[in-house]
Amino acid sequence: MTDTGENPPADAISRVLEAERQAHERVARCEAEAAARVETARTRVRRVVERTDARVSALRTRVERQVAERVTALRAEAEGIRGQPPEEDARQAQLEAAVAHLAARLTGESP
Repeated sequence: MTDTGENPPADAISRVLEAERQAHERVARCEAEAAARVETARTRVRRVVERTDARVSALRTRVERQVAERVTALRAEAEGIRGQPPEEDARQAQLEAAVAHLAARLTGESP
């Protein structure tokens, strides 16, 4: 808006109104820019969440598989141990066999 010089109060009011209009435009542009930045940030956050969920899911699957494999191995080991005498009983049996063998040799019997 230009000053006509004919009516200084009207010119001043026109300048104030023009400045206010420009300020409103700047505020509107800033609000639009802020909204765009917020949307960009939200998009980034969604991507991070999606990647994190995928990684956690893959990790969970891998851990569950490893645990299942270890449980299977432990169960197989337990089955192999089940029915065998405990280690102390095995030692006792070996000792008794050695004593019987020695007694047989000392008495002239065949072992």
